[in-house]
Amino acid sequence: MSLSLFTPSRTILMVSDDALFIYSIGSKGVKLVEAVPWNVEKFEESVSEIISKECNGKPVLILNDMVEQHYRKEKIPKVGVMDKQNVVNRKLKVAFPNYPVRAALALKEKVPKGAQGAGGNIYIFAAVPATDAFAKTIAAARRSLAPIAGFCLLPVESSDMIKKLSEKITPKTEKKAKWTIFMGQHHGGGLRQIVIKDGELALTRMTPIVENDNDPVTWANEVHQEFQATMSYLSRFGFDPSDGLNVILISEPNTGDIVNELVDVQCSFYSMTAEEAADHLKMSIGHQEVPYHADILHLNWIGSKSRFILPMRAKQIANVSQPRQIAMLASVFLFLGAAFLGYQLLDSYQTYSENGEQVKNTTRQIADYKLQYQKEVKIKEDRGFDIKLIQGALGYYKRLEDQKIDILPLLYHLGIALGADMRIDRIDLKRGGNRTKVTELLSNEKASTPLFNASMQLTFPSNTDARKGNAQVKELRERLQKALPDHVVVVSKLLEDYEYSEEIVVETGNGSVPVAAQDYVAEITIEGPSIND
Repeated sequence: MSLSLFTPSRTILMVSDDALFIYSIGSKGVKLVEAVPWNVEKFEESVSEIISKECNGKPVLILNDMVEQHYRKEKIPKVGVMDKQNVVNRKLKVAFPNYPVRAALALKEKVPKGAQGAGGNIYIFAAVPATDAFAKTIAAARRSLAPIAGFCLLPVESSDMIKKLSEKITPKTEKKAKWTIFMGQHHGGGLRQIVIKDGELALTRMTPIVENDNDPVTWANEVHQEFQATMSYLSRFGFDPSDGLNVILISEPNTGDIVNELVDVQCSFYSMTAEEAADHLKMSIGHQEVPYHADILHLNWIGSKSRFILPMRAKQIANVSQPRQIAMLASVFLFLGAAFLGYQLLDSYQTYSENGEQVKNTTRQIADYKLQYQKEVKIKEDRGFDIKLIQGALGYYKRLEDQKIDILPLLYHLGIALGADMRIDRIDLKRGGNRTKVTELLSNEKASTPLFNASMQLTFPSNTDARKGNAQVKELRERLQKALPDHVVVVSKLLEDYEYSEEIVVETGNGSVPVAAQDYVAEITIEGPSIND
């Protein structure tokens, strides 16, 4: 049971094919406020004004009762819990790719386990096209600034009401019917038929018929004709007369008797007025001038719900409802935050006073320490000590120590990295200057100054394979960088950076004289750790 203990105060916008019916629901029941035709001038302005003024800006529930509602039964294979929703959403999008308003409802019915299959679930896929009526309704609700309680389909949300009504009117001595057909005319003139199986929606039809007041016999014949059309559909849904069928018609007593005489199928037929049906459902709808209009029952039942069976989802609805829900939550959080801050202020007042006293005491202690320090300096100066000179000398000594280049650790790590097969021909060591562009990028210390800059030159014979030589130089750089993590080690020159010829031939008057090929030269630069300027 999804009805709330207390009837929520809401504005219901019932979307029909001919007009938008605006109802106000509260503790006194449902009241028709206005019926606004779709072709009326300034439709959005008129509807939004009715919602905000005549309905006091109450939360808006949009209820679709149009003919164009699309339903499909789909089998979903058994999948993991984490994947089920993704599979359902994907199949729903494939089933209704052009309908932006859609949703899926899992039924109690299951796919039986076969010889090869593992069974699964059965869903009802529902969708509504983005019609002009839908766009106008959403625009009017947005303009009114009222919260959006939801967007639902009348047949789906009334299925539990029909189930309860069918159970109430069935004598206890009789077997409960598996199928129930509920028929009732709405204010717009259409006959809404809702068929449920085991308490869940199986079929719904909306067809135009004549008004009861004009010709009861004609009305009864048209109702019977539509009932027969519905019965022809039920065979496709696995209907078996032995399952039991309840037929409930909302009508005037005499007209209901005429329809009962026309029905020739095996069923339990019940006709009653809207007020009588409300009594069975323990609902208060007040006196109804038109006793055969059934939409008042649907509206009262659905409007009293706190949780809907199948809330429809669409981007247009979310664009209106989500910002307002966020704003409402933000207001609640702001209120709670303000209350918490007020409590914190009251609770912290005493702590603030205590901290203020501690600040005063600390300030006095600092003043005492400064006075004592000045006295000690005066005593030392009287004895011939220049305190400022001593402090400056110590600082300068520390700076010299920080800038001292300790060459031995560098040479030690260099010797280990070279190993037995490699040697360096020359090493130039200079005190640090500006970093090179490459080392700036590697060190990420553009503004710092290195302690020293060491450039090492390695010579390789001319018959060395340049690629292998380059690989040896790069490996040496990696070993040095690992051994000197606070330094920046880069390859300044590779073997292949130098142009050479295996044999240079110089033409002379007497012939050609071969010149010896040049050796390869590579360079590695090491920049020492950064120092503070």
